[in-house]
Amino acid sequence: MITLQHFIFPKPGVCTMEPLYFRRNDKAFYDWTADVIHFDRDGIAEFDTYFNGISAEKFFKYTKIKQIFIKLKLKGVFRVTLMRKEKLGDNIIVEFIDETVISTDGQTKDIVLPFNTQKTAGMFCVKLLGLNNGFKFYGGEYVADVSEDEIRPIKIGIDICTFKREKFIEKNLENLHKAFFNDSESSLYNNLEVFVSDNAKTLPEDLNCDHIHIFQNKNVGGAGGFTRGLIEIIKNNNRHGITHALVMDDDIVLEPEVIFRTYALLSVLKDNYRDAFLGGAMLRLDKQNIQVESGAVWNKGNIVSLKSGLDLNSLDACLYNELEESVDYNAWWYSVIPIENVRIDNLPLPIFIRGDDVEYGLRNTKKLILMNGICVWHEPFENKYVSSMYYYIFRNRLIDNAVREINLPEKQLIREFKEHVFNELFCLRYKNAELLIRGLEDFFKGIDWLKAQDGEILHKEIMAAGYQMRYVEELDFMFSYPQYELGKHIPQDIGLKGFIKKIIIGLTFHGLFIPANKEIIVPTIGVQPRQLIRVRRSLNYDLGSKKGFVTEKNVKEALRIYRAFRKVVRKIKSNYRKNSQQYCDRKSEITSLEFWQNYLGI
Repeated sequence: MITLQHFIFPKPGVCTMEPLYFRRNDKAFYDWTADVIHFDRDGIAEFDTYFNGISAEKFFKYTKIKQIFIKLKLKGVFRVTLMRKEKLGDNIIVEFIDETVISTDGQTKDIVLPFNTQKTAGMFCVKLLGLNNGFKFYGGEYVADVSEDEIRPIKIGIDICTFKREKFIEKNLENLHKAFFNDSESSLYNNLEVFVSDNAKTLPEDLNCDHIHIFQNKNVGGAGGFTRGLIEIIKNNNRHGITHALVMDDDIVLEPEVIFRTYALLSVLKDNYRDAFLGGAMLRLDKQNIQVESGAVWNKGNIVSLKSGLDLNSLDACLYNELEESVDYNAWWYSVIPIENVRIDNLPLPIFIRGDDVEYGLRNTKKLILMNGICVWHEPFENKYVSSMYYYIFRNRLIDNAVREINLPEKQLIREFKEHVFNELFCLRYKNAELLIRGLEDFFKGIDWLKAQDGEILHKEIMAAGYQMRYVEELDFMFSYPQYELGKHIPQDIGLKGFIKKIIIGLTFHGLFIPANKEIIVPTIGVQPRQLIRVRRSLNYDLGSKKGFVTEKNVKEALRIYRAFRKVVRKIKSNYRKNSQQYCDRKSEITSLEFWQNYLGI
């Protein structure tokens, strides 16, 4: 028997939302200190959940297993109901597979039951009903009967890039030690290596050990850090025998069982899926039941996050998550790459941040497997306002498209670029507008310019050119929470009526030439230009960090940026396709080991 996944329970420091693990009535009680569910008579616990149901349909489709069993550790008299559940349109179909009354005669026993059904769609799960007081459930696992010669040897190399995230790194490494490195009984005991690229050079040396390898690296963003990890995996693979690289963010909360499930799934993949990528979903760290993305579609740069916003406390959402759809790649907060793809002639692009994982995924992903229960928790991106991202938005999108031989229609590119620039311009965020323009200007400098850049120095320039987030007490602006709350609501009217309002806004360049005397507070994310009409100064405030920056209306600066925008539009019309073709024809020059060794100085 091979274990496919263990039952897991809520735990402080990881996730404490019970409905992600089990649903219970008021006669069942979870003991946090012992990881045990206690039942009074008629106590019920059901495990049709994100973490404790099993993605049966995908296991039968992608792996060699022929039947799934459930193994439960129990004490008392109880009724066990095995079920299969699937989403069919707006309905949830429930198949009752088996129901058994069992007594352990006052002992703690392991019970193994088969899911005997011809149908495999959706998830398999179990429901427990206590038939007397004192019934206890200690956990369990889903297992399969697979012969030894059908189990593929797997060794995972975790690739983490970090920059001043010591607390996250140390916590996750500590969890890996407890779960795997210190447990000789774990199947991952000698089958896991961790490679950490320390872009800030701040991690303590004593984190290094037999299976954890820390490398000081230049601060060349996620692209440079993750690539350094892939290079180290390539260099050390004769010694370690790694079969898969797991690219994983530094600032995540990780449930170690996710690593085990990854390992187990990879070990029983069918031969025709052995080159598949495996992706982990991103769940919100602040609202841990909300899914941000489970796979994505590139869509020429207008990325579509699949199954975004699902409330995974809901059975319907969990079953919807089981449904497969067209997907292009998985982001590098948790992405498993077969080692055959990790080659010296097939490394990521040197684009620092935002889009490096996208392009590499588009280049290499033949099949992406996504499953309930394989995920990480990550701070939502709207809680991370960084002005420098405006530089990378369009620059990297165009590079990603170019190397994939994708050209946006020029009119579409100009329209989308204009929307981004003018939005920042009309919101008085002139530095952001200028960074957008600089990003496109640098794209048009071509691949030789990109190759010649010191990514660390360039990023420092970009960071300095953007807005610097400061605590409000350091800013020359009176802060008020009521004003901030007011600023979150977009006004429906600016004091003018109908078509007259539209004409005046158009003639005055969205209010640029209208006298301004107001001061307002707006959120850093979600502000719209109409909020800034007749505004002289604005505090852009981020509630999460309690930091912000002040912008001020400047007609001269706005006109200067508009002229720079017009200059870039002319370049789009004359040079866009020529430049894109250059990136496409010469992409191998910036994805080779020789280039990256020079770029990283190693």
